[in-house]
Amino acid sequence: MMLGGASMGAIPFTTIDPNIGVCLIPAPSGACPEDYQECVSSMNQHNLVLGSSHGRDSKGRRFIPVCLKDVAGLVPGAYQGRGRGNKFLDDLTDADVLVHIVDASGSSDPDGNMVCNHGSTDDLSHPLNDLEWVRNELVEWVYSNVSTKWDSVCRRGIKKLVEMFSGYKQSRSFTYDVFTAVESFVKENEGRDGIFDDLALWDEGDLYRLVSAFLGARFPMTLALNKEDIPTAAQYIEDIISQLPIHGAHRGVGVSAYNEMKFIRHQLSLAMKTSPLDTLSSQTQSITHTMNGRVWDCLQSAMSLREPTFAFPVKDLKTYEPLPGMSNYATRDASLPNHGFVSCITAAGGSAPSQWSIERKMYITDDKNAKHALRDVILMKPGSTVEHVFLALKGMGALHGEFVRAEAASMIGDKAKPVTKSDIVQRSNRILRIMTTKKC
Repeated sequence: MMLGGASMGAIPFTTIDPNIGVCLIPAPSGACPEDYQECVSSMNQHNLVLGSSHGRDSKGRRFIPVCLKDVAGLVPGAYQGRGRGNKFLDDLTDADVLVHIVDASGSSDPDGNMVCNHGSTDDLSHPLNDLEWVRNELVEWVYSNVSTKWDSVCRRGIKKLVEMFSGYKQSRSFTYDVFTAVESFVKENEGRDGIFDDLALWDEGDLYRLVSAFLGARFPMTLALNKEDIPTAAQYIEDIISQLPIHGAHRGVGVSAYNEMKFIRHQLSLAMKTSPLDTLSSQTQSITHTMNGRVWDCLQSAMSLREPTFAFPVKDLKTYEPLPGMSNYATRDASLPNHGFVSCITAAGGSAPSQWSIERKMYITDDKNAKHALRDVILMKPGSTVEHVFLALKGMGALHGEFVRAEAASMIGDKAKPVTKSDIVQRSNRILRIMTTKKC
C-alpha cells in the first residue's frame, strides 16, 4: 500500500477511504505440488526447473497475487454511527478474510490515540480489550441490521433470514450450512429441535448466537500483532496467542510495520541506483536483518483460513510447461512485482519471478525460463469445476475455442487421468491440461 501512495500516520483516521491494491502472499502450506518432497524428487529425476510467475520468498514459498483492502479503523460505537460508522463496516462485505492490525504494545487507547506511558504499563490498554470491542462492533452491526426487520423475518420465515444473511456477499448454500450447524448445536446442547421452524419463539440470545456463528464463518480473522519491536509488546503477544481462538480471531502473528517499512524504503533507494550492487554494505546488512517476513507469514495465515482452489494450467503433463497463451500473464499482468518490489524480494532472500531478467531489469519472454515447470497458478473459488477453470483461462486469453477434453494430476510424475468439465478442482487434480478446438 505504501508503494501505491497510501497515507500513513500514527493518528486516528489516517485512512478515510479504502486503499485497494495487489499484494503478494506466500501460498498456504500444501497448496502447491512443490510443497511435497515426492514432487521435488520427481522434478530432480526428470531435470525439471520449477517456475513461479510472481517469485518466491526466502522459504521457497510461491507468491500469490491477492487483492488487499485497507479500510479505516473502527472506534467503539461504530455500529451506531460513531467515527466512520456503518461506512467502515460496509467496506468489509467483499472481503473473504479479515486481518485485524492490533497495537500489540498496548500504547494506544480504543480511539487510536497514542498513550504516553513513560516506560510503565499501568496506563496501557491490553490488546485483548481491543479485540473484544471490535468483535462486539461486528456482531452489533449484523444484529441491528437483522433485528430491525425481525417482524418481517418472522412472517416470511427462514427464507427471509437466509436472504438477509446472504446479503453480506455470501452464497445461500454457505448461509444454509451455517444455519444447519447452529441448529445442530442447539439440539445437542439445549434439546431444542427445529429452531428455525418458528422464529417468533426466538429471544435475543438466539439471534446473537446465529450472528456470532455466521460472522465466525463468513469473516475468519487473523491478527497482525504490530509493534513487536517495542518492549511492552512481548508479553501481550504471548498472552494473545496463548488464548486463541478468541473474540473471532483464529490466528495471530507478531509483526513490526516500522522495521519492514525501513527495509522496503532502503531497498527502493538501492533499486534506483544505476550501478549493480555486488555486495551489501554493513548498513544494508543491518537493515536486511530487520526483514523477517513476518508480514508475509501473517497474510499467509489469513489466506489459509479460507483457502482458495489452486489450479495449475500446463501445456502438457510431461514437461509441465506453461500454456503459450499465459505469456502475457507472466510478463505484463498488473499484479506482477515491479523493479523495486523485485529488489525487496531478492534482498529478503527470495527469488525473482521466472520471467524477470535481473540484467535487463524487466520481464522478458524470449528465454528458457518461459518453459519452467508449473510456472503459473490461478486462484478459483472453492467448489470450482474444470469448466470454471477453462472459462477463466479463456477470459485471460490463454485458451481459445471450445472445450474438448481435459486431463489432470496432483503431483509432478503422477499418471495423467481424464477429468470431465463438471469435476470439482481440488488437490487431487490441480495440475490441468485442457484441450480445445483451437490452439492458443
